[in-house]
Amino acid sequence: MFLCIDKKAYVFARFPSLGVAMRKVKAESAVGKRLAHDIIRYGPALKAVLFKRGHMVGAEDVEKLKDAGNYFVYVDDGKEKGVHEDEAATRMARVLACENISYTRPNKAAVSLLAEKNGLLNVKVDVVKKINLIKDFVFATQANNAGVRKGDVVGVVKIIPLTVDERRMRKVEEILKKNKPILRVVPPTVKKIGVITTGTEVYEKRVKDGFGPVLKEKLASYGLGIKESVVLPDDEDKIREKIIEFKKKGYELILVTGGMAVDSDDVTPAAIRGTGADVVSRGVPTFPGSMIMLAYLDCVPVIGLPACVIPDKRTSFDLLLPRILVKEKITREELAEMGHGGLIR
Repeated sequence: MFLCIDKKAYVFARFPSLGVAMRKVKAESAVGKRLAHDIIRYGPALKAVLFKRGHMVGAEDVEKLKDAGNYFVYVDDGKEKGVHEDEAATRMARVLACENISYTRPNKAAVSLLAEKNGLLNVKVDVVKKINLIKDFVFATQANNAGVRKGDVVGVVKIIPLTVDERRMRKVEEILKKNKPILRVVPPTVKKIGVITTGTEVYEKRVKDGFGPVLKEKLASYGLGIKESVVLPDDEDKIREKIIEFKKKGYELILVTGGMAVDSDDVTPAAIRGTGADVVSRGVPTFPGSMIMLAYLDCVPVIGLPACVIPDKRTSFDLLLPRILVKEKITREELAEMGHGGLIR
């Protein structure tokens, strides 16, 4: 409900559910008063804060406000009883913060949640939904089981109006505290990684190995390296024996590259099966990367990597790797569920 009083050049914007009376005034009438919210200036390739909340409006600011499209602004007259948007977002973030999750200062009623370590992001999706069903509160995160790096934004909380009801604010805090941690970054626990590159053409140095540099970069982004790397021809027995040897050496993850198609020379899947490993799946419903193979030799994951890992920035391997690195046991049912969202773009 808005009550316009032209003679006094202001409007009272009333929010009955909050018990809040906020004063909306013409830009000219805001001189000498403090802004109740940030003023954002938009333009081509531009989005910047013109004036921050609490700024004392001067006569020289009036034209700047109008240039930014703000002929009316909300001013703080000291009568607010609700929780200001910045404070509300910060209170949410404060509860969400945990061992490997930190948060930023509020910016335009939003606070970002940051990963403090490399690793796997766990999200309690049901709690995120529960918060978003509460009026005026917005909570967005990266996908559950995403791989994240230190400094990545893993979530954002935002408040829609300028103020929110204290009762709803406490309800949100109560839900978050009860279910904490809602967001969690689990650092890698796998440390010893072995790589077996297959391909007679690579072994005979007819073709340069393309997997090595790609795998080094992917693992380095989690703070990890390759302990040992060997190149073998397309020989099923030699590949099988090397996998078993790596396992005996205590490797916690064995990556076997190439030879994953259906050509007559592609023997990697047979070599992995020949070790006696429990094959979870030969192929997953994702593109690119559908030809990947996941198996466990006792508790050691053995992954057969298709050639698409070299040219494509993200494949099924990038979806599975974060979970593998924290030693989560991935099931066939979980792989089947990857079909939803399996078109990787």
